[in-house]
Amino acid sequence: MIGVLMEFQAFERQRIIENALAVGVRLPDVAADAIARHLEMVYCANAVMNLTRIPRDEGVTLHVIDSLMGLGEMNASPEGPWLDIGSGAGYPGIPLGIASGRRIDLVESVGRKAAFLESVVAELRLDATVRGCRAEDAGNESAGTYAAVSARAVSGLPALVELASPLLALGGRLVCWKGDPTPEERVRGSKVAALTGMRHLRDVEVRIPGSDAKRTIVVYERAGAPSVRLPRRIGLAQSKPLA
Repeated sequence: MIGVLMEFQAFERQRIIENALAVGVRLPDVAADAIARHLEMVYCANAVMNLTRIPRDEGVTLHVIDSLMGLGEMNASPEGPWLDIGSGAGYPGIPLGIASGRRIDLVESVGRKAAFLESVVAELRLDATVRGCRAEDAGNESAGTYAAVSARAVSGLPALVELASPLLALGGRLVCWKGDPTPEERVRGSKVAALTGMRHLRDVEVRIPGSDAKRTIVVYERAGAPSVRLPRRIGLAQSKPLA
């Protein structure tokens, strides 16, 4: 049984290396090992808590490689730490941190999920900090700290732009992993950007290798000061968006 498990782990690590290379990310063995171990921890914990609905055999593609597809946009940010909003199981934050070597803060307000992330950070000895709070709290405590903010399957673009603005340093980037945002969502995101000192840079349409799934990477930049006071009270970005 142990031999079979080791063979599966080696096979999965190789899949991660090869698929990452297909999206332009070259992973050293040590990085691929850490990313594969994180994936294994996610599915072990998923037996007792709701971390993901993605089947185990699709985890490499729809968690790991999906996360790494935004690495180029994250790497284009200025020097400094990164932050991942609503980390959940640790995607995209943990693969991004491992692949880039950047320090990353993982914001997760659900206690059990934050505790899981703490266990991953400790076991893999990652240069990461788990912040068991809401993004608005982080914005109050660490204004202008981050070179880039990532967000995957968390909220709509208007809310994400608002939440990221106070966290970002000038020139910092918000990188959003979206499925297929509607024209209305994109327009509203740009309207909120204009109010919050952000500007829309580009949308990158991609297909995840080994899957039929499509992804839109939507990128914004912190370009100036907001014309509204941020962060607003917890939950308002979602319940009463600025646009």
